[in-house]
Amino acid sequence: MTTRFIFSIDVETRSRGNPAVDIFGHIPGHPETLGIELIMDVLEEHQAKGTFFFNAYEAGKHDEAEIARAASIIHSRGHDLELHTHPRPMFPFYGISQASLDGQAKILEKGMSLIEEWTGKKVVAHRAGAFSANMDTLQAAASVGLLADSSLSPGSRVDVPLVRQMGVSNGLSRMLGIWEIPLTSFEQIRVGQWYSRRALDIEGCSLPEIKHVTRWAAAHGLPTLCILMHSFSLSRYGRPNRRVIRRFSALLAWLRTQDDIEIYTVEQLCRDAPGVPLSQPSDSLPVTGLWLTWGRAMRAWNEGWKNLLVAALGAAFLVLVMIALGSILYLLVAR
Repeated sequence: MTTRFIFSIDVETRSRGNPAVDIFGHIPGHPETLGIELIMDVLEEHQAKGTFFFNAYEAGKHDEAEIARAASIIHSRGHDLELHTHPRPMFPFYGISQASLDGQAKILEKGMSLIEEWTGKKVVAHRAGAFSANMDTLQAAASVGLLADSSLSPGSRVDVPLVRQMGVSNGLSRMLGIWEIPLTSFEQIRVGQWYSRRALDIEGCSLPEIKHVTRWAAAHGLPTLCILMHSFSLSRYGRPNRRVIRRFSALLAWLRTQDDIEIYTVEQLCRDAPGVPLSQPSDSLPVTGLWLTWGRAMRAWNEGWKNLLVAALGAAFLVLVMIALGSILYLLVAR
């Protein structure tokens, strides 16, 4: 059985950002572009296509011509252009699930019509901004002719209504006439009933963690595996994020060596979905464990206090183990 690996890229600006930086990746002081065009360059270098969930509602707060140009560039290069809903610039809602069922349908129809007006593309899939979709969203999506949703994210650190309503799963499912393609999640650590859960994210996960989760998905017969990126994933703090760029390219190269993994788009999956099995041998989440978690923290110790804390605690533990072993060895020799 083949596991379909989907690179999903949310195209949007940060709360105080702008399209030039957050979508096109024009970073002052750097001649290269670090946004959607570089993401597509890297994908194409490895003969792959991505699914770009596009926040059309950006046209309500930025120059519509620039937003339309971004959508056109993605579509013209043959990548999968789909809808991402951060409706606030055009509707009085931060998350789509704050609207009524009819209101959600209107939000979706507006975004779909904008993308079709700009590119001629009829979108077939949706992802809610901040993963804020609920069951009404799926019903609304089906009512306006969409085929798939990708808003179920058990590993996100925000409240995800679909997780409460559908449960925790990495498995492909069919709900209310629409395919639900989860953002793949895993547990870093599990001790009894306590766990630390994480979404598969090109920025927040190390290459060994991504490989571990990918191999687990293939071994457990999961038909889809979906990783998260953003249009601004390849830059950080106003400079190129070289570590993530290298990780992205290395992941693509590794995936091409895996006979049971195929890089797919959401649109391809919708076309092939009738032949994709829904039943899963196991819908439990993979566990990457302490070693991979500490390894990620060590590689990114200077990228946030949590990484620094985990890296320091792990290093301190190893020092204590070495001291204990040294003491035991000394006592044995002394005898």
